[in-house]
Amino acid sequence: MSTTARKFIGIVLSTSLSLGLAAAAFAYETSRSVASAVQQPDQATDALREGRRLLKRGKADQALGQLQTALKLYTAAKDNHGVATTNNELGDLYLRQGQYNVALDHYKHALDGFVQGDKKQAQATAAATMVDSRLANANIADDKFNANLMLAKIGDVNFRLGRLAEASSAYGRMEARKPESAASRTTRRFGGLGGMLGGISTGKVEIGAPTSAAIGLLEAKKELDLYRDSIVYSSYELGMGRLDYAQKNFDGAKKHFENALDAAGSSLGGITKLGQTRRFRAAARTSLGDVALSQGRLKDAGKLYGEAIKGAQEDKRFDLIWPAQRGLARSFWLQALQESDVKKSTSLRDSGLKNYRDAIQTIEALRAGSLRADEARTTFLGTTKDVFDETASALAEMALLASPSAGAPLSGKALDYAAEAFKVTEQSRSRSLLDLLSETGASITEGIPAELLKRKEDNLDRQQEIAEELTGISLTADKDKKKPSDLESELEKLQTDFDQIENQIRTASPRYASLTAGKPLSLAEVQANVLDDQTVLLEYNLGVEASYLWAVTKTGVALYKLPARQNLDKLATDLRAQLIPSKLQRRIVGIDVMSDSQRGLGVSATPFAEDAASFIPASNALYKAVIEPAASVIGEKRLLIVADGALNYVPFEALVKLPDGADYSSLPYLIKSNEVIYSPSASVVGAIRQQDKNRAGRAILILADPVFNSNDARAHGTTSSTAADTRGLGIQSALTDVAGQAASPTAESAKMQGLPLARLTGTRTEAEQIVKLAKTSGTQADVWLDLETSEDNLDTRDVSKYRVLHIATHGLLNAERPQFTGLVLSLIDNKSEDGFLRTDEVFNLRLGSPLVMLSACETGLGKEKRGEGVMGLTRAFMYAGAPTVGVSLWSVADRSTAELMTDFYKRLLVTPPASSSGVSASAAMRDAQLAMIAGKKYSAPFYWAPFVLVGDWH
Repeated sequence: MSTTARKFIGIVLSTSLSLGLAAAAFAYETSRSVASAVQQPDQATDALREGRRLLKRGKADQALGQLQTALKLYTAAKDNHGVATTNNELGDLYLRQGQYNVALDHYKHALDGFVQGDKKQAQATAAATMVDSRLANANIADDKFNANLMLAKIGDVNFRLGRLAEASSAYGRMEARKPESAASRTTRRFGGLGGMLGGISTGKVEIGAPTSAAIGLLEAKKELDLYRDSIVYSSYELGMGRLDYAQKNFDGAKKHFENALDAAGSSLGGITKLGQTRRFRAAARTSLGDVALSQGRLKDAGKLYGEAIKGAQEDKRFDLIWPAQRGLARSFWLQALQESDVKKSTSLRDSGLKNYRDAIQTIEALRAGSLRADEARTTFLGTTKDVFDETASALAEMALLASPSAGAPLSGKALDYAAEAFKVTEQSRSRSLLDLLSETGASITEGIPAELLKRKEDNLDRQQEIAEELTGISLTADKDKKKPSDLESELEKLQTDFDQIENQIRTASPRYASLTAGKPLSLAEVQANVLDDQTVLLEYNLGVEASYLWAVTKTGVALYKLPARQNLDKLATDLRAQLIPSKLQRRIVGIDVMSDSQRGLGVSATPFAEDAASFIPASNALYKAVIEPAASVIGEKRLLIVADGALNYVPFEALVKLPDGADYSSLPYLIKSNEVIYSPSASVVGAIRQQDKNRAGRAILILADPVFNSNDARAHGTTSSTAADTRGLGIQSALTDVAGQAASPTAESAKMQGLPLARLTGTRTEAEQIVKLAKTSGTQADVWLDLETSEDNLDTRDVSKYRVLHIATHGLLNAERPQFTGLVLSLIDNKSEDGFLRTDEVFNLRLGSPLVMLSACETGLGKEKRGEGVMGLTRAFMYAGAPTVGVSLWSVADRSTAELMTDFYKRLLVTPPASSSGVSASAAMRDAQLAMIAGKKYSAPFYWAPFVLVGDWH
């Protein structure tokens, strides 16, 4: 299995396809929980329910507090079942946080609880009547079902961690019974004690034969039990199939996927039509195509993918068709490469492109945040990003084939293909942002009418309840249970209603519509509406086998083929290693920081080496790979860079055009000939220009020198809210990623509130300097310092009047899990927030139309290096209203930063404007950086190059 496929499984936030609906919690609480409500406090169930609701809405910090309360209450009441159920929810919570080992611990505790159960209590309950006896035995069977699902989860998380032996062991402990066919079920009497299986003491977990909790519920119970048998069996077979596939045991994988398909087939009677059975069928068929493709049986693969498409269409699961459409496209494309006949080869390529286009159309129809979108994301090994990447690569190859000469301006058919490929990459960037948001369960509320928002949230809450009744925990008593087929009908109606509510929201909020359903600009529209005569767009798409660069001017388009993603990522990371020498790369977490404080949690104050000898070749190598091919188009024009992969973490300004120069200040940097600005996509710049420009105000707001922990003298006398102990989950996850290890508390730091981050006194000096400059230019400057630099204040005060918003604090850019990218504000004395302003929270700020400057960040380069970390954060500020965002790409030295920022604002605010529109932020930043290079003291790119401006240069 490819690294990308393996990584995908690590990114998804719900469990694997084996565990039913993606957003569901995967254990099934029975009526015993309700029956024992007398013995357990009602507030435990209330806290559990509220914790689950908060988790579904992406509020993990608040959910954690509720779930910990539930766990304490259930533990005090000695309710093993409640304890196990809550541990399962906590496992899901930590899984979302990317803390897989903590999640595993909770799942193991849940497994123990479900395996042991309250068996004696359940059997004692059975003494009264036959109906009660059935109920008691049903409770035991429920625990077996729960335990099986816990084992499937434990297997899945180990698989994500690459611990294949442990994953196999967990799956191996499941005893998954193949569901009975409808024919064999009619030949035996249903129900009764004879249908029960024995105890759970063997260490293996078995699935009980169908039973009813009460005679009046016979049909609902019968259908539900069979459905559960099917879910567990399919979970086992698909899980084992994935393990074999990962280890290239394709014959073994094929057998498991065939078993899963057979078990989800038409012999099951009524449950054949239920959502999860249809889902398992689609997954098994597509996986069989993947096996054939990996074995080089291209025509067989095409046939299997075709059957998967047809089957999903017949099952009306259109949301699950795109992986098979992608697979079919790949099989045609690979056949074309092997075909020597030009006519046949062209025909196969055309068939491949048709299926890629169909796959993208299917993906675009999925509503972000809906249950169906979650299911589609978590059912398959491939990702939607793979589909866009492969489609763009295929179209770019067609453009190059149709082009008369490499690097020449495109026209005719070549231009058509290049334009379509460009639009696909723009779509991909938009989609990856939506995926980033849905991974956290983040909901965008700003700009949406309250009544529509409530209807949307209520609809999703009910969808989740049904999902849990069908395949996970249900907090309703047996007397309230409906047949799965009835629940499925309600779910289908809710999903239709959800689509209608989304359409109404998009009509009411154009800003929300542009984010969630905005049509990307075409190449011609970018030329007409984004570019001017002095600007060249360089847009990159990094692929597995080759990468592509579009160089677009107002009047022409050229397309260049570049080395594969792996090669370019290596050149970029090699350059970063030279930009930030090893002695400056200490991965500490604000502990033991040297006397000259650094922003971003990880740099010592060792003086910078003056020798540029090792930097020059690394910088020039990347220049040759990604800029030089288009040098003739670029000239000395402004560059609008839309990067991809690890290129997002490299300042193009610092690329050296020739390996000449004796020291850092004399090198021929790209910044000396070209102004550079960045964007998450070309379409975003177009969207920014459509926003209302509310720049009437000239005031500046500066946030600096926050209080990070209770050891700080400024924190004395403060109080924290009762939830203070449990919040900060996101920042803990982010620190773990960026630091490369958990931030282990010392004896001293364990006693403190907040985190042991170094205070940034230099940001106070920086704020004072900017205030002086503002006064000189007649501009009002407001400053929030100390405890005032809080997330609560950003949420509640009116910040829409400011022309510039300058935030000087620790920041975290997390490339591996972009949802944990954010800014660290005051961690003390917060009443309703945790002090870590995450990307998804930035979307809901109400800004005017300011220039936003984030003057410190630490980048944790994750394994994927896709770049969503930095671009996700800047895109969030743009949604909140900012047309231009300044961000830093690594931890920066406090003193040099203060100097650079002061010079930047001097040029932005005080310099007499050359025109009525004044000096642009990008021009002011470039001039300040050139002055720093010329000044020699801070001429190494480490000091001046991390600051990049993203967005509109106007």
